Amino acid sequence: MHEAANSPRTKKARVSAAPEPLPTDDVEKKSIYRLKSTFSARENGSLTTVKISHDGTKLAVASSSGIIWVYDLVENAPSATLMGHTKGVSAVAFSPTNSNILASGSDDLTIRLWNVASKSSICTLKKHTYHVSALQFNSKGNVLVSSSADETIVVWDLAQGRSLRTLAAHSDPVSSISLSPDDTLIASASHDGLMRLFDTETGQCLKTLVYNSASHGTATASTSEVVNFPISNVLFSPNGKYILSSSLDGKIRLWDYMGNKVVKTYLGPDDAPISKKYNSGACFITKSAHHMVASGSDNHGLILWDLQSKAIVGRLENAATVMDVVISDGGAVLASCTLDGTVSIYELNEEPEPNSKEECEKSTNEESEKSANEESEKSADEKSES
Repeated sequence: MHEAANSPRTKKARVSAAPEPLPTDDVEKKSIYRLKSTFSARENGSLTTVKISHDGTKLAVASSSGIIWVYDLVENAPSATLMGHTKGVSAVAFSPTNSNILASGSDDLTIRLWNVASKSSICTLKKHTYHVSALQFNSKGNVLVSSSADETIVVWDLAQGRSLRTLAAHSDPVSSISLSPDDTLIASASHDGLMRLFDTETGQCLKTLVYNSASHGTATASTSEVVNFPISNVLFSPNGKYILSSSLDGKIRLWDYMGNKVVKTYLGPDDAPISKKYNSGACFITKSAHHMVASGSDNHGLILWDLQSKAIVGRLENAATVMDVVISDGGAVLASCTLDGTVSIYELNEEPEPNSKEECEKSTNEESEKSANEESEKSADEKSES
């Protein structure tokens, strides 16, 4: 979650007990996802990010106070409160191989590994010189990748507790990173308006992507004539062939990064920007009968788009600005946190389809080809008119 303005960084707040569940009787139920429960953390600073463990049993919520709460999604109750950071926590990530291992990154310049079961800190990693913005484990859980406002990305060997390499990634703060499903690529986003792809093993920058509206979404390696909004989030698709980006022009874009082009753009109601002050990122929902993109907004709560048509197919109302949104690996649970300190947990109203990932890959490929053809026709028409 990132702000467009240069507002003060998170401040330490008073510590209190884990948030208590709020009643959900008055909340409107939606057709695709229904609200299961909400938790309040209003007394502990604003919430910054939320993540679900890969087995779908735990939810981690971080705050500007430096506190991290872990919720048991099976029992629907708080299970751990983790305290140790001296400033706000901006990033959390669960190990894909052990849901009791959690990584957190903070404004205090450190990364901590936690044992959730024992509620204790395992170790502290120090390398960044400014606040940590994002974290992700590799699929084996033995490597952690971090990004920071110090413009770098660090790859960590967790067995040795040391950094393997530091990438001079951008000329402005790095806001987000994503590892490809096969762990071979690191995608990064920055306030400089660029996305970059790095080889995980060597650290070599393989490609720079920048949106150029004048060329109908075609990426370009040159940025001398392109003015871009900061990009706040990037995410590889489950099949690894696409990247979803969120930027502070209030638009979410689906990139065919190998083809250097944008194939989809998702907008808010009435084609308005989703948000221009905050951007909560976006996620793919690919394990249900609906193949969707989900994101939060300033004043429209959570928005669900059909992956292919880009039509809004669902709205999950929130009273405050959504700071972060995350989907479980199975697609059964959707969670968000808001600026006013509320965590909302939603359940899927339908059973997941076993082959939905493959169907999503097929539909995304077909639709991207269709979009590419439409863009080519549009460009040709404009040239003929001129």
